[in-house]
Amino acid sequence: MFSLSFLPHSKMAIAFGRRTFSTEMAKSHNGGAGFFSRVSSFLVGAGMTALAAEFYIFKEVKEGNLEMLKRHKELEKRLAALEYKK
Repeated sequence: MFSLSFLPHSKMAIAFGRRTFSTEMAKSHNGGAGFFSRVSSFLVGAGMTALAAEFYIFKEVKEGNLEMLKRHKELEKRLAALEYKK
């Protein structure tokens, strides 16, 4: 017999005159992951996201503080120059 591997799954089923129903898929399904497995996966993902967000926020605060200190020093220089003129 010739090969139909080039056809997608649904077209192969039609080519052989067989249609797959959702009940056939439900019979072969073994239940999947349990509740606690899903909850633990969610918690691990949330924890990793929290760590990444904490790193990003810390970096932004540190850079923001350095920028504010730089601007403060520039402002003090300008203020000292103005006071010196008087």
